Amino acid sequence: MLHRVRSSGWACLGGISLAVAAACTQDHGVLGRDPSSGASTSGAGGGPGATTSGATTTTTGAGGGAVEPPGPTKLTVVNGISDHDAVRFCFLAYPDGTGAGVDPWPGAAAGLAFARAQEIEPLGAAIPAGTSLRAHVIAGDLRATEGLDCAEILALAGGTGSPAAPIVAAGLPVLPAPVFAEEKSLLVVATGCLGGEGHTHESEKEGCGDAYTIDTPTAGLVAVAMSRRTTFDRVSLQVAHASAATPVVHVALAPGREDATGVTLAQDLSYGAIAPFPPFTGFSVGDLGALDEVAIETRDPIEGTVTSSVPMREILASSDVPAADIGDGQGFVLVAVGAAPGAEQGGFWHPLTYSLLRANP
Repeated sequence: MLHRVRSSGWACLGGISLAVAAACTQDHGVLGRDPSSGASTSGAGGGPGATTSGATTTTTGAGGGAVEPPGPTKLTVVNGISDHDAVRFCFLAYPDGTGAGVDPWPGAAAGLAFARAQEIEPLGAAIPAGTSLRAHVIAGDLRATEGLDCAEILALAGGTGSPAAPIVAAGLPVLPAPVFAEEKSLLVVATGCLGGEGHTHESEKEGCGDAYTIDTPTAGLVAVAMSRRTTFDRVSLQVAHASAATPVVHVALAPGREDATGVTLAQDLSYGAIAPFPPFTGFSVGDLGALDEVAIETRDPIEGTVTSSVPMREILASSDVPAADIGDGQGFVLVAVGAAPGAEQGGFWHPLTYSLLRANP
């Protein structure tokens, strides 16, 4: 049978990002506003102190730091649950939401596949306004959720009735209401493992994280703000770490050209963090060479050895961003999800991979 996962508590809040799982272990900054001393305008030109970057002009703050271009609140959700092929979500008001009359998201019972990303547009279509939010993630036989509201789905996951529950659900940490009022491009990733029948293995911690057992799943949440900053003649890149089983790593990009050497995109990237800021802009799309031959690597921060290499062709195959849309003046985020680098193949988990998404959908 499948097991109901205990709900987690409040999210940890810091400055430009937040990471939340069973416990908060690191301050990654918050989804907070940029300093009011800075200003940003849309357009092709710029005044003193402005840097033109594609369709946006970004000014710096009084201290010379980078300031994000303005834009409406956007929310992109990624499925990083490592031990199931697809999930659905119930986004409930906290603390009073029961799920009665609330439809699960996405609307199709097939759910959101592993490593896939989808924007919630408009935001009010799934996110309750003016209240804190607790997301519940649901996996298993999602056909059993068709036609049910969230209260009925969570009751089914709780094992009420007979036969044994066909689905498993986890209540994720709470996101406070102000997060959804910020003028940010928000990224929320469900991470770790939900557990379920047969989800045990001698190498399970490599797939799901050190705390995982079949009785103590590791479902968690990573929430960060993606940068909208771009440069007109370069591809802008950030990396978000949402693999509960992966330690601190360097993340590098190896271009699809024999005459080009790999470069580090993010150093000492830890779970729940997004980096770099401002985004990496070291390559134009022409510098990258054949996109199918590009590889994203993790490297040991101490020894510098390559611990994993994922071809961009695999990333593109599970992405909604076509290769033809990757161009100069555009910003993208690579979201690391799945097992630890080098984890044993053939377990109940998905191997380490990346979800590629637009930083400003």
